[in-house]
Amino acid sequence: MKSGAMLPEKTLRLLKDLGLTEYETRTYTALVSGGPSTAGDLGETANVPYSRIYDILSRLERRGWVEVQSGRPARYKAKPPAEVIRLLRIEQEQRLKETGEEIVKELEPLYEQKAEARRPDIWVIRGDRNLGGKVGEMLARARVEVLVSLPVLPREFLEPSAISPLLAAKNLTLRVITSEKGKHINELKAIPNLEVRFRKPLFGGGVIVDGNEVLLLLASAGEKLGVWSDEVGLAKYANEYFEYLWRDSKVRS
Repeated sequence: MKSGAMLPEKTLRLLKDLGLTEYETRTYTALVSGGPSTAGDLGETANVPYSRIYDILSRLERRGWVEVQSGRPARYKAKPPAEVIRLLRIEQEQRLKETGEEIVKELEPLYEQKAEARRPDIWVIRGDRNLGGKVGEMLARARVEVLVSLPVLPREFLEPSAISPLLAAKNLTLRVITSEKGKHINELKAIPNLEVRFRKPLFGGGVIVDGNEVLLLLASAGEKLGVWSDEVGLAKYANEYFEYLWRDSKVRS
């Protein structure tokens, strides 16, 4: 019986995807299905030319797919597929680690130079709908902490039913400073990982995400207006000012 005759084509293709040649695939599968064999018998079973079989077996042995049983003549045995895959995984992980470290070493300095030279974005945003959408984008990008300081908290920004699962799913911390009281605030205060403090007076405010992007909320002739930026200095200043207000704000039950 020729090698691979009883094996699905998909299995043979997957072995080739792992780096085996056509002859190597035939040889290994012949050993798996037929058991230990001499090189001469294996060449016939696997339909591999006798002039090539020793070279094929030598390569498979070096790669850890087969092992040699001493004797005259020597017999070859397939290593268990599970063991072969385990060794391949270790080999690939090590290769990826070494390659990745070399790539980072060479390219990261170039990336950092470009990042330092990058001009920060600054956007002016008008209207409740656009501002609400921007806050939603910021919350989606948040990874650690969100800071909010506003005299009145618009529900389109901080709807309890939407904020609660977001904080839980991403394990975020949300701190809020406001002058507002009432049912909406009590609902927010009941959410885990969300802390509310009160301060009067509180003029203007904004939203800060992870200390690296900020949305400053202003008012212009009755229209709500926001300025968003990822400028490092501005985000840092806004973060420090929030911390100053936070320390000076009150906690109420």
